[in-house]
Amino acid sequence: MNTVELATFADFEREAVLLLEALKKKRGESGMRLSPLLFRGHSNASWELKTTLERYSPRQYSMEDYYRVMLGVRPAVESFTEKSWNLRHEYTMDESIPQEPQGYDFMVYLRHHGFPSPLLDWTRSPYVATFFAFDSAHDEEESVAIYSFVEYYDYEGGKTGSLDEATIVSCGPYVTTHKRHFSQQSEYTYCKKRAGDSYLYCSHDEAFLRRDDDQDVLNKFIIPRAERRKVRERLHLMNITAYSLFGSEESLLSTLAYLEIGKNPL
Repeated sequence: MNTVELATFADFEREAVLLLEALKKKRGESGMRLSPLLFRGHSNASWELKTTLERYSPRQYSMEDYYRVMLGVRPAVESFTEKSWNLRHEYTMDESIPQEPQGYDFMVYLRHHGFPSPLLDWTRSPYVATFFAFDSAHDEEESVAIYSFVEYYDYEGGKTGSLDEATIVSCGPYVTTHKRHFSQQSEYTYCKKRAGDSYLYCSHDEAFLRRDDDQDVLNKFIIPRAERRKVRERLHLMNITAYSLFGSEESLLSTLAYLEIGKNPL
């Protein structure tokens, strides 16, 4: 991971533009199908890149075990939401192939509603990532962090490495799920490694420790929290607000609170 400390949010905007332009240029020069550039915001620069499942439980779930968990919660979710998901009772995924997990659409729905998930969520928009970095930053925190990530540069060549090592898999945006997935321009990754006859969900940091130049390329931009007021004003002008990203009554009131109170402090 490459860590860059920046003085202002404008510095981050310039860095993001340079990254996007460099990726576009590389795509044009090589003709390769490149992974998209993804972003993720943390309101505390010291937070690690952990999934909500890692934060919730010390247990390391196999991919099949977590699928069984989804089967277990589906009846209650369907009963209360009056929605339905077509999950097979049999677990049939070939885990050796880098692909979306079985039941991916339901997994994404659960992730967006707070259920502990092995998915790490990203966005294609540096400004959406900025919202998540600065919206809930607390007074005692000196800095926020925004990450950029490229899985790999050549789809045809694929990723290298051993199946026994931690491997990050990008799932992509094409899934029918909650509308906030599209509002937030979301994509997801998970990290797996082989253990005997099964595959375990594991920490993304295990893969990032290898520091490859052509795959799993990660940058961490640290920005002072003092930029928060000007950042929120800029994002509001772009209509990147809690309500535009979440669409709930709670997020509407959060947005109104900013307009009526937070935007005009004493």
